[in-house]
Order: sequence, then structure tokens, then C-alpha cells
Amino acid sequence: MRQRIITGVLIIAGVAVILYVRTWLAFLVVTGLMLGGMWEVFEAFRRADYHPVRWPSLVLAVLIVPGFHFLGIPVIAPLLVTGTLLALLAICLRKEPRWMDAAISIYPIYTVFFPLALLLMLFRSDFQPHGVHLILLVLIIAYLGDTAAYFVGSFWGKRKLCPAVSPKKTVEGAVAGLAGSVIGAVAFVLIIGRGVSPIGLIGAAVLGLLGGVAGQAGDLTASLVKRHCEVKDFGSIFPGHGGIMDRIDSMLFALMVVCSYVLLVVERTA
Repeated sequence: MRQRIITGVLIIAGVAVILYVRTWLAFLVVTGLMLGGMWEVFEAFRRADYHPVRWPSLVLAVLIVPGFHFLGIPVIAPLLVTGTLLALLAICLRKEPRWMDAAISIYPIYTVFFPLALLLMLFRSDFQPHGVHLILLVLIIAYLGDTAAYFVGSFWGKRKLCPAVSPKKTVEGAVAGLAGSVIGAVAFVLIIGRGVSPIGLIGAAVLGLLGGVAGQAGDLTASLVKRHCEVKDFGSIFPGHGGIMDRIDSMLFALMVVCSYVLLVVERTA
């Protein structure tokens, strides 16, 4: 537990520095998370005797930053389509193509590359000064929810949520996690001021709830992958925390919810 807490504090400090700097360093770090996260997912499936094609996903991670620079936010859609088609085509051209290899080849594109591309979108000047506020909101929704779920589930959890996927998760922990996400989102908007945040209190509560559900879905999906591949963690880069995907699984899904709200509501009313 001590090592886990120390590592967690260091991760939070690193995120704070990145958000403060918001230059090439931020883009470099997120690109590294893309490459590392997708590689961990591919490695987990490789241990389970699957053979996905990796290079289309990894090429997307390398191209996203220059793509943003030259073409802007619309570059995300063509990259997604191109990466998907290349991955499927590469599998189909094998002597013995397998459907599971094809599905696994595009899985990281939509669960790792896409949400982190949205994170990079929030770093762009188009969304400043709200971009950093929205990123902090995502982190609060995801990690405050995780923390509340962990402690309440550990001390008071009795009813299993989905033992076939994650035996330790409980209904009590899941409810506490959603409450933590909602309270954290509303408190954040109150602290920074409703005049500064592009999201009001009602919007914060809605995003806290939807983002909390999405975060738990991401956590459970990652657990399902690890259980299927029979691995305890995706990696060991963070002592006491596992790999990159063990730390950002819930954040990735929460990011997609918050960014969808931004594009559908905030940008249309700006």
C-alpha cells in the first residue's frame, strides 16, 4: 500500500507539471502513453496466443501530433478510418487469417488511440483556457471515482458486482464510485468558478454521473481483457500500480464522454 501511495503521488505530480507546461512536452508524453498503452494491450493478447497486427495502430500514434499541426482536429477521423482499414486488410492478407486477430488489431485504436487523441485535442489552443479545466475534470471524475470505489468496496462491500469479470468489485463500491465522481465534478466547478468553467453545476453533475459510469465500464473492460488473457497486470512500469493501461483504463472512457459533451454542447453554444 505504501508503494502504491508513493507512486500515485508521483503520477499526480507529473500530470500537474504537464498540464502547467502545455507545450511539446505534453504532446510527447501523451504520444508515449498511446504507444505504451497499445503495446501493453497487444502484449497481453500475444500471451494468450493471439496474433494481431500492431503497426497500423502504432503508426497512428506517431502521426497524430504532426496531423494536428498541419490539418487540425478533423485529422482524427481519417486516421481512425485509415488505421482500421489497414489493420483489417493486413489480417485478411495473411495465409491463415483469424477473426479474433482482426478484432484485437483494431481494439486499441478505439480504446487507446482515440480517447488520447481527444486528450490532445483539449491541449490545443482552440480549447484554451477551458481545455486544461476539462482535462482536470476528467481526471477528477475518473480517479476520485476509482478511489471512492476502492475504499468503500474494501471496507463495506458485500454484494459482488460482476464476479466473472472482477471478483473484488462490489455494488457498494460501484455506487460510492459514482457518488465520488459526481461530487468531485460539482466541487471542481464550484472551486474554479462557474464563470471560468464552460460547464455549469447541472452539466458537471451529469458529466460526473455519465463519466463515472464510463470510467467503471473502462475499468471492467480492462479487467475482462486481463482475465481473458490470464495476466494480472498489463505491465510493471508503475511500481504498485502495474502498467500504463492499469492506470488510465477508466480515464480513457471518461475522456470520451467529456469530449463528446464538449463537441456536442459547449462548442455549439460557444
